[in-house]
Amino acid sequence: MTYSIIGLLAAIILIITNRDVFWTPKGISLSKIQRLYRLFLLSVLVFYITDGLWGVLDYLRLIDALYVETILFFIARSVSLLFWTMYVTAYLETHNAFGTILRLSGRILFAYEIVALTINIFYPVLFWFDENGSYQTGSLRYVTLYLQILIFFMTSVYTLYITAKSEGKVRRRNLTIGLFGIAMLALIILQIEFPLWPCYTIGYMFGTSLLHSFVVEDEKSEYRKELERTLQREKAQKQELAESREVLKDALDSAESANKAKTAFLSNMSHEIRTPMNAIIGLNSLALRDESLSDQTREYLTKTGESARHLLGLINDILDMSRIESGRMVLRREEFSFRGMLDQINTMVMAQCSEKGLKFECKVIGGVSDYYIGDDMKLKQILINILSNAIKFTEPPGNVTLTVERTAVYEGRSTLKFSVKDTGIGMDPEFIPKVFDTFSQEDSRRSNKYGSTGLGMAITKNIVELMNGSITVDSEKGVGTEFTVVITLMNSNHEGSSSSYFNLSDLRVLVVDDEEIAAEHARIVLDEAGIKADTCFSGKEALHMLKMQYTKHEPYNLVLVDWQMPGMDGVELAKKIRKRYDKETTVIILTSFNWDEIMDEALHCGVDSFLAKPLFASNVIDEFERIARNNQISLYKEKKRADLKGRHILLAEDVHINAEIIKELLTIRGCVSEHAENGRQAVDLFKNSEKDDYDAILMDVRMPEMDGLAATAAIRLLDHPNAQTIPIIAMTANAFDEDVQRSLQVGMNAHLSKPVEPERLYVTLEELIWEAEHKKDDD
Repeated sequence: MTYSIIGLLAAIILIITNRDVFWTPKGISLSKIQRLYRLFLLSVLVFYITDGLWGVLDYLRLIDALYVETILFFIARSVSLLFWTMYVTAYLETHNAFGTILRLSGRILFAYEIVALTINIFYPVLFWFDENGSYQTGSLRYVTLYLQILIFFMTSVYTLYITAKSEGKVRRRNLTIGLFGIAMLALIILQIEFPLWPCYTIGYMFGTSLLHSFVVEDEKSEYRKELERTLQREKAQKQELAESREVLKDALDSAESANKAKTAFLSNMSHEIRTPMNAIIGLNSLALRDESLSDQTREYLTKTGESARHLLGLINDILDMSRIESGRMVLRREEFSFRGMLDQINTMVMAQCSEKGLKFECKVIGGVSDYYIGDDMKLKQILINILSNAIKFTEPPGNVTLTVERTAVYEGRSTLKFSVKDTGIGMDPEFIPKVFDTFSQEDSRRSNKYGSTGLGMAITKNIVELMNGSITVDSEKGVGTEFTVVITLMNSNHEGSSSSYFNLSDLRVLVVDDEEIAAEHARIVLDEAGIKADTCFSGKEALHMLKMQYTKHEPYNLVLVDWQMPGMDGVELAKKIRKRYDKETTVIILTSFNWDEIMDEALHCGVDSFLAKPLFASNVIDEFERIARNNQISLYKEKKRADLKGRHILLAEDVHINAEIIKELLTIRGCVSEHAENGRQAVDLFKNSEKDDYDAILMDVRMPEMDGLAATAAIRLLDHPNAQTIPIIAMTANAFDEDVQRSLQVGMNAHLSKPVEPERLYVTLEELIWEAEHKKDDD
């Protein structure tokens, strides 16, 4: 047990005395000498542990375990010698033949020990245990010890040789290493004579403790220097950070001041430019109403109006860019009808494509819902900008296709991918990376032909990024372009479509479309609404399925059939369905195109109605219920309107020519107008009026003496019977969202941006006057 006690004691002393070597401070990297010294200590520690286990295993007479432990003991001892030779030559920092031979000797000894131990497994040449379990040594064990003696002798000679050339503290440390080698040499010779004595262990125990006393001192000095350098760097970085903060603060203050100045400038310029633009567009509109104009004059006036509207569009684009750059463009989070938004876009784009001779198609894939939560106005602006470009740069006969696909649903959100593909002029690969830059045009000559300002795509990209989306473009010159926008919207808890006239689960629908994707989309959206739907891809197959269902007395209530199909188109199929089944089955034609040209023929053949693609369940249900009830109620009820004839309108406008235009527009609809040149006059006129003298007030916002906002606030505070109910409509050249919000906050009912479109003015007056009158009746 003596071996175990001494081995355990040696291991404890090694760990305690060298704990700062084993646990290096955080952030300090080890040098090569430190790494070699640590490896040497680890191998010695393993040697101690195996040495300590000897006595325990021998006491318990576990011969097999003792055999394995002895092999590990030999390996640990040879490894320690290998790292010792490497450490000595590295620590002395000399590069000569002697040092190379010493390092090579350590490797040779290690290799020799491994070979000898391998042979010993089959034939005992180093050690064995006799029948009594006693440890016996072989001849090669003595060879091993002699080789170790030789290596320690070589390291001592090598160290003493280097010591003779050194001075001071270095000389003393080198001498210590040399004497350690000589001491180990003597102890190994002693162990040859007394193999069971722990001479080797005792020598390593005192040697490593002695070496640690000056090795760690060097390393601590390095740690201190490294920490000092780190502290100096941190101090310098803090100083630089403080200076950078100050510089950034100054830069931010300057940027905010510049931004406020720019915003104020743009707001003022918008007002100043829109005021004469209002006159130009208004007078142009009035002039075009003159039926006595010559064709040439009418053409000139039409082009003048187009140019003025183009200039107005450029102003709007610049204001949009200003909002985006200043961070004032805010996204709404409101529930909106995705179906309604697409209907509006498709109606507008289809008309533009039809006028230019292009084919437009809208496809919806992947179960897109009827309602989402987000900013439909910004989304609509994105799609209209891209579609307008596609139409602009596509010559007839060409195609423009809008594809909407739901690609993912997760955590109450849906990811939608919008693809706009055209067969237009395309772009050079070199220009594609610049397509979203402001005022960037591939060919400046195109601006004359296509009316491009170079801001549309920059605005589109900024809005997409504001919505945390992405936009990419793929284009080939002369082939066409495809823009892809990916946007994530929040799902809506909207109940969706329902019907009080019939049970949706009882409704059986057949979808006939030669495009499998379109047919599958229709099936998915109907299924999500609780409607059972079957699909087929040709007229012939549809007639077969109808026959089967009628035979089973489970006829289809509704057949949705694509208009343009090969072999048998939708109208021909409807004709055959009506001939065979009379009025028992409702037939609705689906199409991406304008159906006016086939409407008479289709209705004559028995088609009940038409629906535009992309298909939404709510559209199908509403239209089917309309047909089932046999009435003509439209899908969306328009607001009720009052007749403007004879209405008395108070107009507050400080620019005389603008006032004359508005008065003329009102006269066309039979209105009587009274003009106030500023806000204070408007307040006085209304204050002195009798009850119901005025039906509405058109209020310019920027006026001398009292602006429109202050005038409106004053009117709402008057003790007048109509002060709270009279409609007040803002007319202003200020187009920022904040301006609209301010006008509503002071009590205005609507906000019209100049130049005011006549039809929009009329509709606004008609709706607000009707609401005001019926509100008074209810009261």
